Amino acid sequence: MKKIADVFNTFVYVVTAVVFGSAVYITIFWGDSTLGVKLLWEILLVSFLCSLGTLLYPEKKASKKVIWLCRALHYVMVNAVVLGCGIWFEWFYADNLPMVFGMLILIAVIFATASFIFWKRGLRMAALMNERLKIYQGAE
Repeated sequence: MKKIADVFNTFVYVVTAVVFGSAVYITIFWGDSTLGVKLLWEILLVSFLCSLGTLLYPEKKASKKVIWLCRALHYVMVNAVVLGCGIWFEWFYADNLPMVFGMLILIAVIFATASFIFWKRGLRMAALMNERLKIYQGAE
């Protein structure tokens, strides 16, 4: 159940970042274009597929090597999903290198931002759990 909650929690962060990133990307590469509602569904689908990458991470404590391997696999998966869907949905042209590089940079920035947010959130949760544990141990 925690894994499902993690996927949907990640989904919220990813959708937010992707909407912002899409606004920047569209402004740069597509200018003053008119977008249909189809794009919103595409963003939701791609964001959900990318959020499934959280299932790669172990539930229990793991070594740093394993965590970094999971992050690397997740990053590769996100790139494959975004680039594959981007070509399919015609968000960019595969033969237009500035568009492809723009998409790769956007993926890296969004992935790094989301990773940083989850890292900070994990630190806050660990500090809160340690604080509550001290209170609990002091009550005994």
